[in-house]
Amino acid sequence: MNINRISANNTKPAFKGGLAAIQKNAAKTFANIEGIGEGASIAFDFLGKAIVVPAVIMLASKEPVEKKEYSALKNPVAAIIQLALEVPVLLLGSKAIEKAANKGLLDKGQNKQYNEKFYKDSFTSTLKDAAKEDSKNAKNADKIINAINTKGLSRKITESAEDLFETLPEKSKVITKKAFQDYGTAHKKLYHLQNRLCFIAAIVLTPLICALENKLHPIVMDKIYEKQSLGIKEKLNIIKQGIYAAHGGSASNHISIHAFMNNLKKGGAQ
Repeated sequence: MNINRISANNTKPAFKGGLAAIQKNAAKTFANIEGIGEGASIAFDFLGKAIVVPAVIMLASKEPVEKKEYSALKNPVAAIIQLALEVPVLLLGSKAIEKAANKGLLDKGQNKQYNEKFYKDSFTSTLKDAAKEDSKNAKNADKIINAINTKGLSRKITESAEDLFETLPEKSKVITKKAFQDYGTAHKKLYHLQNRLCFIAAIVLTPLICALENKLHPIVMDKIYEKQSLGIKEKLNIIKQGIYAAHGGSASNHISIHAFMNNLKKGGAQ
């Protein structure tokens, strides 16, 4: 096979017309996602259980309506319970890992690969020194540093920093780029470590999460259907009271549909 003839810059769209626009927008959306990790996995799992599965049940199932409604409602309830149990594990676990890494508890001698704070401080100090000779560069550097301190490292901040590097003297540019690369590497390694450890924690806690979910799910479903049942009973009571009133308040007589209709006609003629 001759692969030299294959163009690396094939710009021909896979779809045409409206589908091409959808493809382009989808590609842009995925390109702007900062990272796909345990949080994204939980979110997609929740959306699948809360929206996709119920829709499929209601549209495709041939079961009776009441059974379909119960099965469709059961999945979003389970998804919400699961989300409520898994999100704290992810958030608290990620925070604990980040705190330990930035305190140097995960360092191994001079190996500080997960210590994002160490490399962030090193980069911001290097950037300040490199940009201090030019007032405009110094102002832009302060903006980048403030954005990093408040929002953390992001794609937008990375693009702004790379634009600033190009305006620095050659020697300062090389040093600052190296410091920024080290910071970016530590940021990625810490992110992946958080996801791996939180994933392991989720697996370890799966029996507990499943037990809680199995306990809470029937309680929630019973509450939902208990309210529906009360609503139906109230409607039946209103109908019974209407029939009772139409018969002059006599509960002992047998009420036939024929007598009920005659009473309605007499009442309307008066």
